[in-house]
Amino acid sequence: MKLPEPMKNKLVGLIILLCLGLLAGCAVNPVTGQQEIVLMSEPQELAMGARYYPQTTQINNGLVPHDQGLQNYVSRVGHKLARVSHRPDIPWEFNVVNSDQVNAFALPGGKISLTRGLIANMRSEDEMASVLAHEIGHVTARHSVAQYTRGVFVSMAVAGAGLALSNSDYKEVGAMAAGVAGSLLMLSYSRDQERQADQLGYEYMVNAGYNPVGQVKTFEMFQRLHKSEPGFIAAMLSSHPLTDERVQTARDRVAATSRAIAGQPLQTAGFQKALAAQKQRRPAYEAEAKGDALAKKKNYAAAAKEYRRAADLYGGDGLFATKLALAQYQMKNYDQAMRASAEGAEASPGVYLPNFVAGAIHYKMKDFNKAKDYLGRADKLLPDQPRNQLLLAASYEQSGQRRTAASYYRRLVNQAPKSQEAAAAAYRLRQMGYKR
Repeated sequence: MKLPEPMKNKLVGLIILLCLGLLAGCAVNPVTGQQEIVLMSEPQELAMGARYYPQTTQINNGLVPHDQGLQNYVSRVGHKLARVSHRPDIPWEFNVVNSDQVNAFALPGGKISLTRGLIANMRSEDEMASVLAHEIGHVTARHSVAQYTRGVFVSMAVAGAGLALSNSDYKEVGAMAAGVAGSLLMLSYSRDQERQADQLGYEYMVNAGYNPVGQVKTFEMFQRLHKSEPGFIAAMLSSHPLTDERVQTARDRVAATSRAIAGQPLQTAGFQKALAAQKQRRPAYEAEAKGDALAKKKNYAAAAKEYRRAADLYGGDGLFATKLALAQYQMKNYDQAMRASAEGAEASPGVYLPNFVAGAIHYKMKDFNKAKDYLGRADKLLPDQPRNQLLLAASYEQSGQRRTAASYYRRLVNQAPKSQEAAAAAYRLRQMGYKR
């Protein structure tokens, strides 16, 4: 029996509501103490953070190299704040990633990262503590869990609308909206969530003995950078929208705080000591930044000179040589690109990007054994990257290891079936006479 279209649409809506009701569970928010509907239990939250923290670290070029003192310092301050938070007993982790962008982010379950670029623009431990405390606030209030839940609800609802419209002229619109809506909800925290994280961050700072003036100074630094270099701070403001109202509220909190706390000097000595190695490397980072600007303008010869200067100033960061390799590759200096890429991968063996670039360039130069080594290392550092997997499979195929190549091709087809790389992998499987 074929249902009339209006009845069919109502039935689809009812099914969606039933699915949402079955999937949703109630949990007590650690901060508010109120019951809320969530689609992620605390064990799932902790597992998600543990799984993706190494990957997000790799996406941001790994840890700041050869500066364990800085990592220990940030971790110590972070744990000091976490101990006075609403969730002191979850497995908190804090690190500094090797990105020159001004940014900070928190994963579910207490996994928090600051960028090298953010810390370089700060002047005191109190300022750094303000960002850590803010990110801790997002975790304690389970904001990422709330965003995840909202995203699933909206995606399911719009997907249901797409199903209801499947026999109409609006089929493509429904299908498109299902993907876009879920993605848009996950782009940033809401203004209310940002306000709550600010308030929680203030409370954690004060309870841990920090001056809340640090929060105000951090906001003012963001405002200055946004005016002078808007692109430099775009990622931070995209995920953490900053409004004049938030800045003024932070100032109002300071005014309402006792002078015993708000009048104490900012903690600078320990901060400056922890940043000593980064200060010594500043000329190298400045040369890298000049190289990046030149590369964006496609002035690869001048960019290559800056990247080489950066590598000469500080050889402990393989990204300088990796970027040099990319510039040489753009100039079709393939032999020089291969040598520089190997230099980058050997200087930073535990970072994905130098290994991927070295593998890709060695593949181009038909050194398939070396390509396998670098690409295999990259695959372990950041699994399931389609371009890396395709080149790794192709390197095995070119080396005569057809079965191994076929296994990587199949893995790529199964994990990223809609990607261009998967289409290429499926084609190679057919050419080799293997089934998908």
